[in-house]
Amino acid sequence: MSFKQGTTIQMEDYLNNSGFSLGNLKTVAGGLLGVWAAYCIGLVVYRLYIDPLSSIPGPKIAAATGWYEFYYDVIKRGQYIYRIEEMHKQYGPIIRINPYEVIINDAEFYNEVYVASNTRRTGIWPRYRKGIGFDGSHTMTANHELHRRRRKPLEPYFSRLGINRMEPTLVDEAKLLSTRLEAMKGSKAIVRLDHVFSAFAGDVIGRICAETPPYMMRLPDFGRDWHDLIERIVGQLLLFMHIPELVSLARLIPTGVLFYIYPGASGFNEFRKLASQHIEDAKKQKMRPEQVDENATSSIFRHIISMDIPESELSTERLSREAMVLFGAGTATTARTMGFISYYLLTNPHMKERLSNELAPLMADYPNNLPKWADLEKLDYLQALIKEGLRLSFGVMRRLPRTSPDIDLVYKQYVIPKDTPVGMAAYSLHTDPEVYPEPFKFIPERWLGNIDPRMNRNWVPFSRGSRNCLGINLAYAEMNWALATIFRPNGPDISIYETDESDIAQAVDFLMPLPKLSSRGTRIMVN
Repeated sequence: MSFKQGTTIQMEDYLNNSGFSLGNLKTVAGGLLGVWAAYCIGLVVYRLYIDPLSSIPGPKIAAATGWYEFYYDVIKRGQYIYRIEEMHKQYGPIIRINPYEVIINDAEFYNEVYVASNTRRTGIWPRYRKGIGFDGSHTMTANHELHRRRRKPLEPYFSRLGINRMEPTLVDEAKLLSTRLEAMKGSKAIVRLDHVFSAFAGDVIGRICAETPPYMMRLPDFGRDWHDLIERIVGQLLLFMHIPELVSLARLIPTGVLFYIYPGASGFNEFRKLASQHIEDAKKQKMRPEQVDENATSSIFRHIISMDIPESELSTERLSREAMVLFGAGTATTARTMGFISYYLLTNPHMKERLSNELAPLMADYPNNLPKWADLEKLDYLQALIKEGLRLSFGVMRRLPRTSPDIDLVYKQYVIPKDTPVGMAAYSLHTDPEVYPEPFKFIPERWLGNIDPRMNRNWVPFSRGSRNCLGINLAYAEMNWALATIFRPNGPDISIYETDESDIAQAVDFLMPLPKLSSRGTRIMVN
């Protein structure tokens, strides 16, 4: 008798002696399956006909199950936003896009969803937060009051005054960017401009977070691994947002295994270590607030640690997560926008010439006598380029769901119960043909002269309200300085190389918009 046969007989004897037969097992399994089927049917009936959201228009399948959105987001890779656009054409401005969530496409209602903190309390959908991770950071804090307490210490560093204080550092990084490209003159070197801008933005935010940047601008490949890792992380976010339990499972993967799967992750880990060590050092060398304020190069975390705030808010783990959020957000979207604008300047000689001529008076004595950021902001065409670049690169492309924990929201005849996640998408507002004729064309001139007021109303690359983007001023300063330095008269001699519009146009919505998955990036040749 084989071991397998013996084991089977022993199992049958055990079941028979215990009064439990295989027939009983099948009956129990069938009963459990029936209960599960009844639950699913009941849940679908509830969602379609009883749920308070059941009166809101939209496809029944989307209201019945989240797997519909999962299909477009995860299986078809970031395509649900385009399906939502089709739904708006069919069902109107308000749609139920999954069993729990509502989206509205009406610019007049934007300020009712994304409100200031003194208007009413605002939260974020817990499932959305859990899927992204980084619990404890201000961005992922759901509670309104706690979010305000965590964001407030960060605001001085990203205020207009804070960015003005660090402008010399920002200018040094912009000059280094230009120097690196100029050093390749005559080499016909092929460079990924998106890597260059990621390195620039990463080093700037690195100085803010840890005083010592990652020095990606000094690396031969401009820290390509960092850029690629951020895009890899962004590419997985939708899966984690649909199945947030995977975030907890991913944290169980040993660091060594993660590095084996993707060696480039070591760079991200190095920055986490750098930030954590800096936070520990700042705790040991705790300064008084006035000491921090006197030093323009002090990090944002020295500032936080010097403040009189609860000890629970000062844990190294929480602050290091804050650093990672600031680094990721402060690198990816700004770098993409700069690359996006640069592509159109390099493929439209009249645009490049117009910008160069506008920059000539201010940049004539480069690098010895330089203007201020405030001077660059007075250049109409430069600002039009930046606004149009932000319009078509979107910032965050998809809806950013907000909850109203205290009161119901009312849109036309529809009552949206409190705590329901409600979102609006920059993609829809930025491509409204009634507001922006030929909406998918890059036309910076549309922002010059007397413009339609609706253009500014619909323009929301940084969102609005109490949870808007913290880094608006930093992003503007970086874009102004990087573009002014590269495209000044007698700047680096670069030309576009084997790159077309499909390599830079936003095509997939992974929270952060990305071009087609086969994109080769924004490639340039240094002449």
